Amino acid sequence: MDHAIIRYLKESIEMELNVGDIYQLFSVKFPQDYDFWWKISIEEMNHAALIESINDVFLTDSILPLDSIEKQAEDLQKMNLSVKERIEQYKLVPPTRLEAFKCGFELENSIGEFHFEHFMTTAPNSQMAKIFQKLNGDDINHAMRIDNYMKDNCIV
Repeated sequence: MDHAIIRYLKESIEMELNVGDIYQLFSVKFPQDYDFWWKISIEEMNHAALIESINDVFLTDSILPLDSIEKQAEDLQKMNLSVKERIEQYKLVPPTRLEAFKCGFELENSIGEFHFEHFMTTAPNSQMAKIFQKLNGDDINHAMRIDNYMKDNCIV
């Protein structure tokens, strides 16, 4: 398997785990929203497992723009560092409840854009494209759920 693809997979899995970690942190910091953040955190962990499961798919998909994969892996690495820094910052100085929801909404939209970009650069009708299409849909769903929860609970 090409080094760029391995790096891309590793960074993708790490991103899902990092986002899950920040949501777990929010579930502890905001007990009134525990169930909401915990559920989304578990879903992010499931996304990581889904990406982990497609290692063999990358081997069988022959039309992969490797230069695009390398660039996306670099972008993911930067996003991962940013999320890790935010987690450490929030451990020291917890965000307000509103900041937590804005952070989640921002993360889901940026990850959704990333998954969409990857989906657009993969082989059409491939198993890999289907998986990233599902992840993109889940990201959009998470962003909408965060936004709706904020509105329903008057967190503005």
